[in-house]
Formats: sequence, structure tokens, C-alpha cells
Amino acid sequence: MATSDISFDALIPLIVWQFLIPIGAGWVQTVLYGIFIRAGDPKPMPGSPRYVKHRRNILIAIYAAYLTFTIYEADYNQQRLSNVYRDLGVPIDVDESGINSRFRRLTIRFHPDKIGPNVDRELANNYYVHLKHSRDILLDPAKRFAYDRFGPDIIAQCRHCVTVSDYISESLASTGLIYGVLLIMLIGASALRIQTTGSYWRYLGLLAVATFDMATALRPYHPVFLSKYLNPLLTSTNIRPAYLPFQVLSIMKKAAISFTQFLALLMRLYRSDPQQSAKSSKDTEEARHKQLDRLTALVTETNKDANRLLELESIPYRENEKAKSELREALKKYMVQNVVHQEREVRNAMGEVMMRRRTGAPHGAHGTK
Repeated sequence: MATSDISFDALIPLIVWQFLIPIGAGWVQTVLYGIFIRAGDPKPMPGSPRYVKHRRNILIAIYAAYLTFTIYEADYNQQRLSNVYRDLGVPIDVDESGINSRFRRLTIRFHPDKIGPNVDRELANNYYVHLKHSRDILLDPAKRFAYDRFGPDIIAQCRHCVTVSDYISESLASTGLIYGVLLIMLIGASALRIQTTGSYWRYLGLLAVATFDMATALRPYHPVFLSKYLNPLLTSTNIRPAYLPFQVLSIMKKAAISFTQFLALLMRLYRSDPQQSAKSSKDTEEARHKQLDRLTALVTETNKDANRLLELESIPYRENEKAKSELREALKKYMVQNVVHQEREVRNAMGEVMMRRRTGAPHGAHGTK
């Protein structure tokens, strides 16, 4: 239970999850439309099913990438930090004789009385004191137990601790308080209806990390998956130094926060409101019926006007049936082209038909069929 690693510093990742990624997804979607949609082809309109599907897929990809980055960042930060095993240059399962043997070799190289005249003696003395302090931690079973599980801060914070029980009690008191505060914050957020989506996963993540934290702190040996599987693999492949339990806990805490955020946002993307969908569908259907009614009324009135105009214009041609027929056809065509086609509803309907015909046409095709 690394007492300084509970993620109260999660404010910046929270801002990234909740605000920056949605903004970035909009930019990415605009750029992708500019790249993959041919010039002149219609782009999906905001709010349309196709547009919403594309936005969801882009958000999922960015969320997954950021989740991976946060886990990598947590691991990278742990690798940058020093620890007593790395400072002494010994493996994490080193025994007492190995520690003493390694320290004797380091003493020959870094003891202040054995360094050259061109080396800063104060700096060399401080480094040798640090090496000696690291050796003392590993040679003391209680301190080594606490260091492996709780990290270096527990050694500095609990100077009065002597036994393993002292270190466990000190760590349980501090981390128990922090877990309690986090639980109260989650309950308060649920009561105030803040971040309600995925609240179950937040509780589950907190419980999982706390359980692993307690199990690691109270057992006399390292976690099995760490000592028997992960660390031997890392040691044999030389990918990175072996993990200590407090390092795994630190990474798990940050990964748990990111993963619960990812699940909550994923649920929000796929969650649908049936009432809202039904209402939208009903509104759309009513709008279509109204538009059809207007078009029907327009056609009826236009037909009446055309018939009256035909009767007036055909008076001089009553005796000439052929001329009357040609005039009638010409007037009908004129009425359709200059009256019906000029109506906004008709133009919109024709535009939608032309757009559907062009959708799916092979590249380079001409015409509308």
C-alpha cells in the first residue's frame, strides 16, 4: 500500500477523459471526412445515424489509446524512480550474503577515502551514505518487508516502527483513511447524480484494488503471479527490471482509475434512451405526413390552375384537335417546370432522390443511374 500513490492527482486525466478527448474526436472526424469522402459527395450531417456511428467509433479508438497510454505512463514513471535494489545492483530475491558481498565491492569503488582527488568529496560522501542506507534497509527484515510492499515513503514516515506489525499498522491507518475518503466521494457523487454512468465499475475497481492491497500487505511473501510468472519472464527476457509489489500496486491504482473511466464512457456511448428514440421517430413520421399533405395540396391546386388555363388558351383551337393537343402538352410541361419544381419541398425531395442514386456509385461513374 504505497501511501503516496493513491491517485488524488487524477484531475488532469479526468479533464482529458471528459473534455479534451471529445473535442479531439470532433477534429479527427472532420479531418477523416476530408480525407476519405470524395469531393462533391455529401458528408454525413451531424446527428444523423451515420455521423453518430462514426463519432462513436472514433471516440472508442481514442479512449482505448489513452487507456493504454496511462498504463504505460504509470509503468514508465515507476521505471524512472530509483529503488534500493537498483542502487545496489542486486536482484529483488537477493539474500544477506549477496547484499554484503555487493556492498563490499561498492565500498571499494565509492568510499570517500578511496576516491580520486578530482571527485567532489561531499557528493561522494552523500552517495556512499545512500548506499549504506539502502544496504541497511535490505538487511533489516522488517524494513525490507515494508519497503517491498509499501514503498520508500513508509521508511521515512515511520521512523519509530521496529517490527513488521508496526509498519503494517502504520500503512493500514493511512491507506484505510484514503480508501474511506474515496468511498465517501463515490457515494456522494452517486447521491448528487454526478457521473452516475458506470458507478458500479468504480465501486468494483476500488474494491479490487483495496483487496489486492490488503492481500499484498498482510502476506509474508510476494504475490504469486509476480514471483512465479511475471518477474521470471522479465528477468529472462531482460525487458525491464523485475517488479516490486509496491510498484505493481501503484500501476494498478492508476490503471483502475483509467479503466473505470473507460468503461463508464463506453457505456455512455452505447446506452440509448428508448423514450427519446420513440419520440424522435414519432416526430419524424409526423413531419413526413405533413410534408406529403402539403405536396398533395400543391399538386391539386396546380392541376386545377392548369386545367383552367388550358380551357382559356385552347378556345382559338377548338376546331383543330391536333393543335389543341400540342398546346395542352406544352402548357402542362410549363406548369410542371416553372411552378411545381420551384417549390422548396419538391426541390428537397428531388435532391434526396439524386443523393441516394449517387450513393454507392463506383468511382468515376457519370450520370445518376
